[in-house]
Amino acid sequence: MIAHPSSRAPGHAMHTLRRRLSVVAIAALLPLLLLAAAPAFAEKRVALVIGNSAYVNIPRLANPANDAKLMADTLRALGFTLVGGKEQLDLDKAGIDRAVQAFGAQLQGADVGLFYYAGHGVQVRGANYLVPVGANPVKEADVDFQMLDTNLVLQQMEGAGTRLNVVILDACRNNPFGGLGLRSAGSGLAQITAPQGTLISFATQPGNVALDGAGDNSPYTKALAETLRRPGLGIFDVFNEVGLAVKRATGGAQQPWVSSSPISGNFFFAGPPAGVTASPPVARADPDAAARRDYEFAERQNTREAWDAFLARHPSGFYAELARSARGKLAAVAPPRPPAAPPTPAQPAVGIFPGGVTPLPVERERTLRPKDTFKECDACPEMVVVPAGAFVMGSPANEPERGYDEGPQRRVSFARPFAVGRFAVTFEEWGACVADGGCNGVKPEDDGWGRGKRPVININWHEAKAYVAWLSRKTGKPYRLLSEAEREYVTRAGTATPFWWGASIATSQANYDGNFVYGGGPKGELRRKTMLVDSFKPNPWGLSQVHGNVWEWTEDCYNEGYRGAPIDGSARTTGECSQRVLRGGSWMKPPKFLRSAFRGVDAPDSRSGEIGLRVARTLTP
Repeated sequence: MIAHPSSRAPGHAMHTLRRRLSVVAIAALLPLLLLAAAPAFAEKRVALVIGNSAYVNIPRLANPANDAKLMADTLRALGFTLVGGKEQLDLDKAGIDRAVQAFGAQLQGADVGLFYYAGHGVQVRGANYLVPVGANPVKEADVDFQMLDTNLVLQQMEGAGTRLNVVILDACRNNPFGGLGLRSAGSGLAQITAPQGTLISFATQPGNVALDGAGDNSPYTKALAETLRRPGLGIFDVFNEVGLAVKRATGGAQQPWVSSSPISGNFFFAGPPAGVTASPPVARADPDAAARRDYEFAERQNTREAWDAFLARHPSGFYAELARSARGKLAAVAPPRPPAAPPTPAQPAVGIFPGGVTPLPVERERTLRPKDTFKECDACPEMVVVPAGAFVMGSPANEPERGYDEGPQRRVSFARPFAVGRFAVTFEEWGACVADGGCNGVKPEDDGWGRGKRPVININWHEAKAYVAWLSRKTGKPYRLLSEAEREYVTRAGTATPFWWGASIATSQANYDGNFVYGGGPKGELRRKTMLVDSFKPNPWGLSQVHGNVWEWTEDCYNEGYRGAPIDGSARTTGECSQRVLRGGSWMKPPKFLRSAFRGVDAPDSRSGEIGLRVARTLTP
């Protein structure tokens, strides 16, 4: 239901392609032509080719079955052994799982592995899924059970010890679940960081939509099959030529895209140029590994002394330039220091009486200091005052697994303090709103996990707005959703690392999918549900669970990056307002989605067991 921002891009009209040869003719001629022209291939090559066309619950696709047949014939003639001996067509979830597992087993001892998929694909919160023919999710929680996460393919390939892996995804089509269970699953696929020794080719750039061809094959697979047959083209030359051919064929509407890790040597699908001896490339060791490790340590410290020590040890090179830039920012933009912790736990600044409403008097409001807390009715959220100040919004270019839309980094300033909910809004607080005639009368499901002080879930953006409107009416004070800039500012709380506590994460610090790791942190548990809102240690400004548990709606419309965004911390209410920004990550997402800079997005009418809200309040100057 929820998509990473890179999924959003407008669709394009199909461009008619003239078909020079039918698939039948190509299938008949290719093996003879290639066997006559291609050299013997010394390395062991293994490929899995999948084409899904005959979908049951979503629109069928015309080309993928034909595309898979064309690719299977092409790869077989290029010396690849196909899993199952041929292309795998119209697989259900069990079938696609079996095929990928068989692929991993057959890769053992191979030199080159290649995975090709044509069919529907979706991204949900930045993770890409390939869609089996029988998939029919009714909510986002169904995705992992009904679809194949592309990371599982990468894991099978990484674990096999092959010297080169190639992943080809002709799956960047429109969201097939629009109006169904995943209304907000994005068009296109999200960016994938290629593991070591891997090249990943997308039919179009991340977030864009690939086209089916007017004939039997898609523009991308047609160009790919033709280019792979050309002797003398190295692997990078192949995909560069494919990109140019597709761009020409679609009038610029579709531009294939490649992600690769460091690879040395070269690889020739149809044989090398005359006089050149080919061997599979190998993953190249990072020559700057020591500098990278020292840089990451200095980045965690982020002090002048740490950067000086790094530069004394590594005075030149890529990481030295990054270090000088980071050191310079310490002088140019000093993050506000968190105020010292009070000697005793903070107490509400205003007493609350059962059933009563006690708005802050203006004169008292003006004396509030950072970390003071208050409640203005017995059922209202507890609010924490956060300081005025400035911070650098977005992630640095070297932050692991950063999203392309998390920049460019820029300085954002907050001229005055404001107040933020100490916790995400709870079911208990939401219920008080409904009982008082607010919140549009919506009584959201708790998915069987319990209510009370668990965060309210299954509310859309419009309902979140209705909640803050009720708070404002009840108290006479300006409650609202946080802006995206405010949400990152209060998450960081004066820090500059991926998480407020540092550069790594463990499930003892937040609620997320602990099967995945980040920044060298340990694996942990997947709790499979929300936790009480006060389950973890608060950040330096007193806010709980700003990372994980539930995504939180913000006021902002989505925009691809921060160019032209306000620098005063206000919400950006122009751009793609059919998508609203979410922040914080959730209980079912890998840790990279919990980073301070990560930007989630969803349609404003979407509900999910992962989404809740936190409120803000403007203070009287």
